[in-house]
Amino acid sequence: MNNVKLIGRLTKDPELNERSGKKVCDMRLAVNGPGKTPPVFIDLAAFGERADSSAELKKGDQVEVTGALRYSEWEAKGSRGKNPQKRSKHSVIVRELAAA
Repeated sequence: MNNVKLIGRLTKDPELNERSGKKVCDMRLAVNGPGKTPPVFIDLAAFGERADSSAELKKGDQVEVTGALRYSEWEAKGSRGKNPQKRSKHSVIVRELAAA
């Protein structure tokens, strides 16, 4: 089962876009660790009706997110198109999102 639950604050205003005819809201969440551990930053993506409601949130809002963890890999071009570098990241596909 792929299920993630996080509570954190949005690092910037959500961005509502349309990709392949579907509404997508991209967000970034800062999740504090225990003690003096630095925060972890997680990208979030909400689709459809969740995208519309998520777009109403603002930077600094505390939210609770439930979703599925996704891993992505790609190759980024180096300077002047040389030496491509492999990149990767984890993100969460939002199933539920609520102000905390």
